Amino acid sequence: MFRLLIVDDEERARTGIRTLIDWAAHRIEIVGEARDGAEALEIMKLNRVDILLTDIRMPVMDGLELIERVAEVYPNTKNVIMSGYDEFAYAQKAMTAGASRYLLKPSRRQEILDLVVQLTEEIADERREEERLEELKSGFRESFPFLKENALSRLALTERPPYDRLLANLKLNDISFPFTFFGALVVQIDDFHRVQQSYGSVDIELFKYALKNIAEETFAPLCRCAAFEHHDDLFLLLNAEEWLDAKTLVPYAEAIQRNSERYLKFTVSVGIGSFDRSIRHLRASCREAEKALNARFYGGNGKIADYLEAAEEEDFTHSSYPLADEKAVLQAIAKGEQAAIRDSLQAFLSALQPESSLKESVINSIFALYFALYRDCIEKNVNVHEVFGSGLDEITRMLARSGLEHIMASLTDTALKIAEHLNARKNGNRLFESVLAYVREHFRKDISRESVAREVYVTPGYISYLFKQQMQTSFIDYLHRIRIEHASRLLKDHSLRISDIAHESGYQDEKYFFQVFKKHTGMTPNQYRNNL
Repeated sequence: MFRLLIVDDEERARTGIRTLIDWAAHRIEIVGEARDGAEALEIMKLNRVDILLTDIRMPVMDGLELIERVAEVYPNTKNVIMSGYDEFAYAQKAMTAGASRYLLKPSRRQEILDLVVQLTEEIADERREEERLEELKSGFRESFPFLKENALSRLALTERPPYDRLLANLKLNDISFPFTFFGALVVQIDDFHRVQQSYGSVDIELFKYALKNIAEETFAPLCRCAAFEHHDDLFLLLNAEEWLDAKTLVPYAEAIQRNSERYLKFTVSVGIGSFDRSIRHLRASCREAEKALNARFYGGNGKIADYLEAAEEEDFTHSSYPLADEKAVLQAIAKGEQAAIRDSLQAFLSALQPESSLKESVINSIFALYFALYRDCIEKNVNVHEVFGSGLDEITRMLARSGLEHIMASLTDTALKIAEHLNARKNGNRLFESVLAYVREHFRKDISRESVAREVYVTPGYISYLFKQQMQTSFIDYLHRIRIEHASRLLKDHSLRISDIAHESGYQDEKYFFQVFKKHTGMTPNQYRNNL
């Protein structure tokens, strides 16, 4: 059963929704009714609510605030907002706050029923997904992956493994290789660094476990297949009765890609190694599959590459580091023009010739540019923690486990963020100059930090921040300094009375003028005039 809560300050509306629709026929239970948001929250404390159907305009707590609270406390609840045409702006805010759908009032009962039934289907799908993930977790806990993984890894990746002992260990896990021909594939999660950040370390391990199951089940009709993880990549060891070429393996690789995207919600790339007699060929086949993926690094996500491309990689040339293009990137950042920054980064990438260079060479050059940006921030006193987060170590991990498209997107974001910091500083300098100019022009008047802030459209606190940052003084001390300098010039004219000079300098209280003047000059106005 799915549980529905109706919230509306009009009793007639609540009664109509409750009675005019046969909710039970659709496995929906009305868990309660509320006149406002506060009352609805009290009901939800005691009852699970799957779907919340609420009006916008209500006393005590309106629908918009209710949805914000529910989205925060009960994130699995589906929220439906009901609004009239003249309340469409509120409906838009509600969608942003966490509403799943909205209905225009007045709504026909079939419209309400159709929408609620659609939400129950979404809830059912989410519950099935949770159950499936729980089953995967249970299977993961009950298996013995570590012994199996270690044996498969040593069998395929070490130079002279103890074949007999490793095969005996694998037999304990019901894994055997009875056929003559051996080959390998590498399955790589595209932009692994981004996927890991999105899901977290626990979920990503679960997803890799699910990907192994998908891969092994996909190849089961063709040959024996055993999968293991190495440096976050998935290696598939294939054992077949006959020699298999890349053309035969590509449809199975494509099936892994489709199922990964469908069930795990991320894309993968696949490298295919060659087949040959003897289990000793596994190590060479794994290296071929890895090289094939590196050779297609420029090709983006969702690629399939075979060992023939790995052979071509041997002829790739290393690109030299484009210092001129690095300088153009730094200059574009200094100017703060977004289009120029993007163009200069694209020119930098083009200079690396990633389509004809080793992946390692391209990655090293991009890291060198990252380091140049980091150094530029230090030289220009930009907070590197705000720009780079935890530092260059995280960037190194991102470069190693991401596709070229994601790497360039991350590099572009970093460059734009630096430019934003520099532009903010420039804007702050221009604003401060306008503040100083205003004070110098209007110091004779009764001005204050608050009145100046209003003139330049900032807060008084920001005015104080600017003076402290730029001049290591306060606004009021600067104002007194300007006024006293002006008064000192006027004191040279002995025909002017000191009281007139005080007023002309912005002080209406002559006694206060004397106090401030002495504080700043060490003398009273009369002493200062006599010493001239």
